[in-house]
Amino acid sequence: MLEETAPFDADALHHLFLQVEAKDATCMLNVAGHPLRIREVIFQMVENGCRVCKVTADQYNTFIYDKEVTEIYDYLTTIIKVKTMVG
Repeated sequence: MLEETAPFDADALHHLFLQVEAKDATCMLNVAGHPLRIREVIFQMVENGCRVCKVTADQYNTFIYDKEVTEIYDYLTTIIKVKTMVG
């Protein structure tokens, strides 16, 4: 028998630190938003060939990066630290 789960609160806000690896870059994301939107973004990254894993705040804060970019979406706020791989 399937367990009945409570529906998501429309005002819910979740927060995650993620490491995302693509062919040419490794990123650390500080992501905040509705859990369904976060799940949607992670799914899209995986579908596009990225490796995604959850990391700690300490790992995020000590990540050496080339530049920092802040992007704000209508449903998601993300601070992205990017290290571009050369060669």
